Amino acid sequence: MMPLNTVNSDGSLNNPEKIYDYLQRVKQVGTDGIMIDVWWGIIEPSPQQYNFNAYMQLFTMCRQVGLKVEPVLSFHQCGTNVGDACYIPLPLWIHQVVGDKNPEIFYTDQNGHRDREYLSLGVDSEALFPSNDSRRNRTPLEMYEQVMIQFNATFSSFIKGGVIDTIEIGLGPAGEMRYPSYQLQDNMWSFPGIGAFQCYDRYMLQDLAKAAREVGHPEWGKTGPANAGNYNSRPFETGFFSENTFDNYDSSYGKFFIGWYTAKLIQHGDAILGRARSVFGQSSKLATKIAGIHWWYYTWSHAAELTAGYYNTIHYNGYIDIAKMFKKHNVEFQFTCLEMKDREQPSDCACGPEELVALTRESAFNLGLKYGGENALEILGNYAANQQIAKQSISDGKSISSFTFLRMSDELMASSQYMGSYANLVYVMHNL
Repeated sequence: MMPLNTVNSDGSLNNPEKIYDYLQRVKQVGTDGIMIDVWWGIIEPSPQQYNFNAYMQLFTMCRQVGLKVEPVLSFHQCGTNVGDACYIPLPLWIHQVVGDKNPEIFYTDQNGHRDREYLSLGVDSEALFPSNDSRRNRTPLEMYEQVMIQFNATFSSFIKGGVIDTIEIGLGPAGEMRYPSYQLQDNMWSFPGIGAFQCYDRYMLQDLAKAAREVGHPEWGKTGPANAGNYNSRPFETGFFSENTFDNYDSSYGKFFIGWYTAKLIQHGDAILGRARSVFGQSSKLATKIAGIHWWYYTWSHAAELTAGYYNTIHYNGYIDIAKMFKKHNVEFQFTCLEMKDREQPSDCACGPEELVALTRESAFNLGLKYGGENALEILGNYAANQQIAKQSISDGKSISSFTFLRMSDELMASSQYMGSYANLVYVMHNL
């Protein structure tokens, strides 16, 4: 995975000579390719005016060196997630023309806080955004599709020539298909808080009210759960995520709300991936990523997963629903935290990263999907993490399709110890 600031905010490549040297060095130890964020905030500086020049320069370097490329069409903001080393907002005209006047386009929590790192899925089909035709506005789904169309046209020779091996489609914050339930900005959230539901913008609430009327309970559609705590609550401190309350996640109301909340997220992914498959064709390899929310896994409610939009509880495996949608579009299921061990996690937050990886991996494999992995945190020089990744990469003789190392850095390149550990990981993964 390339550094987040590989491309500068002005659309130029950041230190191309150093990048070329680093590409050659990782190729020498057997690396197959690189993953790189293609930032919406950089490539569409004004409505329907696109600039892929830096990416063309980088992909050409990769072709020369003999590396494949997995571009991530990143429709989110950089700068507010774990490990973000730079700030790249959504296109400024999103804020200036629409967002500053109508902040309801952003995900909103129960206290009215707006998260500006990704457009609310509630506005997916709302024609609110400017185009190069002053007579009509665009919907977010149209904007995402137009970026894909332009990317496909610009890099068709790289796609047809096999340099671009897989195209990852970003579907939410950090490029992951989820709600921004755990937010680092403004000290909103810290590990291992359960996070907060993100359904309080006007458009989401309108849809919730409609869904409640359709099931004959209009009273359920006025707001989200009143007893779900806050970003830093623990499950047992809330009524909604506790086991024995009458209006918890497993009540009739709770099942309705969680069902609606998670279905909207899957519908969002379905709509975008359908357009992606149409643009890139049936022969192109597509992928998208699900977040590795492993804290509170060993509780009945799996609260942190629920607020993120994953209906995974002791009673129900919601990753099957996600995998079925991915299967519909023949999309690789990518996941993170393959390096983590349960026993290395804090003892007071019921973490289960090993079991979560296994659950998502088997959910994908059982439907015949490809499954790709990443490490969630830095593992420089960590040979034990390499072995854990290898262990998590095989199930019943079947191996995952890809692994992405987080991430290329000056620190990695400057240390023979770190490079030796990285080269070991490449060797281990190639010989599974």
